[in-house]
Amino acid sequence: LDLFEDEQWENSNDSARYKKKVERGRVFVFLAGLNKELDEVRGRILGKKPLPTIREVFSEVRREEARQQVMLKNNDEPKINSEGSALVTHGTDSGGKQKPWCDYCRKPWHTRESCWKLHGKPKKKTGSDTKSGGDVRAFQASSTDPGQQLYSESLPFTKEQIEHLYKMFQSQSLEKSNPSCSLAQSGFNLGEDDWGC
Repeated sequence: LDLFEDEQWENSNDSARYKKKVERGRVFVFLAGLNKELDEVRGRILGKKPLPTIREVFSEVRREEARQQVMLKNNDEPKINSEGSALVTHGTDSGGKQKPWCDYCRKPWHTRESCWKLHGKPKKKTGSDTKSGGDVRAFQASSTDPGQQLYSESLPFTKEQIEHLYKMFQSQSLEKSNPSCSLAQSGFNLGEDDWGC
């Protein structure tokens, strides 16, 4: 494409300006063709003053791609599909069998549908639950208080019960009382028949 450009230069400075103009155009075309996963590096490059050369831009993009591959992929684990088009990806173990992979917590041996971090840990089944199919529930809690973190877990309490417990603990902590503890322990006791020779 550069051959079709017909520029009229009056001095050597015009040549340098033209080369910078062509270089900038190539940088913009290259950055425009990047995948959306590289939006962050694109913004970082476009924010630099002066705009880096095409070689520096290419190097920066390659470095970011390598960093993302290292962060999202281990040698033993399958590559994560960053577009999110598939919920489950499978890798192979040493036996050649497919092992399930969770794309939510990025750990093997389960899928997103059965991920405890996402849905909560299921309630243990008792003998009567296994016959009737059981009752599995998952709860998720969130908090607006930045100092307080709640975790998604399977809890046997309702929201009202938790609030009642919270109020009860708060009222006890507000009372000024001296804590005390009593301990009673029986010692070694010898009887009449224990004194034999």
